[in-house]
Amino acid sequence: MLLRNELQTALQDVEVGCLEVADGHEAAAEMLGDDPLAGVLRELAGARRRAAERLGEFIRQQGDLPAEPDADLETARDLATRVMAALSGDQHHALAAERAAAEARLATLAGIALDQPDLSPVGKALLEQIRDDGLAAQQRLAKE
Repeated sequence: MLLRNELQTALQDVEVGCLEVADGHEAAAEMLGDDPLAGVLRELAGARRRAAERLGEFIRQQGDLPAEPDADLETARDLATRVMAALSGDQHHALAAERAAAEARLATLAGIALDQPDLSPVGKALLEQIRDDGLAAQQRLAKE
């Protein structure tokens, strides 16, 4: 059994969060079809995947293994998003709000990791970028 310290756990939480947000953005984009918001979500999904790759590499350099998202949890979230969007009178705005909330949660996870002791300057810079990008994406999606 691999025991992780709080910093390792926080880093993995952010990495998994990036991947889950990317998956959610891609699923929402698929639901939106030709809606211009779909393009925005695909762009953000790509950025989150790149952030997860950079953070995963940093985690490996620290001697730990990157984590993987929980496939069952992602399926349940995707189903919940689809139901919520179907029940909403305005799928565009409902999905924009849901994806903005996901970005806010990611920024919060990055903030928690930034509060951990023994975080290297490289790790701090990666997490600050993820947090700042999440907040910017949240604001961008809130305007949709």
